Amino acid sequence: MSKILLGVISVLLLICGFLYYQNKNLYTLNQAYELRDSEQKAAIESLQNDFTLQTESLLNIQSRNQEIEAEMSRYLDIFNRHNLSKLAAAKPGLIESRVNNGTKDVFDSIEEASRNIDNLDDGLQLQPNTN
Repeated sequence: MSKILLGVISVLLLICGFLYYQNKNLYTLNQAYELRDSEQKAAIESLQNDFTLQTESLLNIQSRNQEIEAEMSRYLDIFNRHNLSKLAAAKPGLIESRVNNGTKDVFDSIEEASRNIDNLDDGLQLQPNTN
């Protein structure tokens, strides 16, 4: 009887040991899955924030594009309504000063934009190519 009892206790101890190690492995796997899950949630949240930002930027660009197109059509409408060649021949002083002023404004804005672009790299130290 004691041999049977010792045998049953031994079998139960082996089963308990097996279940203990199995539980330990499952706990480790569960922690790894929880870490992966939290990383994936953070990545999804980041992607959603980026998507929202891109959507807002795209809407801003579209509205700016619509404003530019409306301005362009207004200017083209002015040119379509007036025959500048005929007007320049009839009143050269009127057209010449306006065209010269407009051209000067365009060149000044191009120079200003070029100056701003050129000033962007002031103070930066370029590193030589090490190849």
